[in-house]
Amino acid sequence: MARPANPELRNEILRAAAFIVEDCGPDCVTMRQVAERIGYSPTTIYLYFRDKSALLRASVHAAFEELTQACDAAAVGPRALDELRQRSRAYVVWGIMHPGHYRLMFEYSEELQFSDEDFETMRQSLSWQNGVVQAAVVAGELPANCDVSGVARAVWAALHGATSLAVSRRLSEGLEAAGGPAIVETATDTADRLLNSLLEATTA
Repeated sequence: MARPANPELRNEILRAAAFIVEDCGPDCVTMRQVAERIGYSPTTIYLYFRDKSALLRASVHAAFEELTQACDAAAVGPRALDELRQRSRAYVVWGIMHPGHYRLMFEYSEELQFSDEDFETMRQSLSWQNGVVQAAVVAGELPANCDVSGVARAVWAALHGATSLAVSRRLSEGLEAAGGPAIVETATDTADRLLNSLLEATTA
């Protein structure tokens, strides 16, 4: 049976799933709950997504696109290293503001049975680190012999670590009671410190 071609309804389904993910986590998503939220029958959801795993995989792809767009929008320069810091802060903020999706993106690979193509799409979404680090080398902001791939991996590891700890509320004692702004401020400050230490070691 041919799949219906209604991109807007497909996007509406994804938005409904996104709301549920952020409201109570990926485990709460069911085809029936998504259908109820948009006023359709569960049968309609199955016309667009074979099962819950397919729906959540599509949600992961959409989340990576949103994260990439947030990082792109934050990059205003003027130097490559300025852009690296701006993108890095945007990454951390996006993760904290979308904790359900951040966990879905990085903690559910086995449950969702991602394909090699899925992983390649995700990798491409995070490839901006390589591009910005390479631009910093070309501009003379980092040494010519800089290990671009190695530095880019370290940048992502620092950002992912700070974001994951913030999302799980384990970054600093007392932050939960202090509220969202304090969590964002502490996490971005932590990411800044990690990034600065990394760049200092690279230029030493």
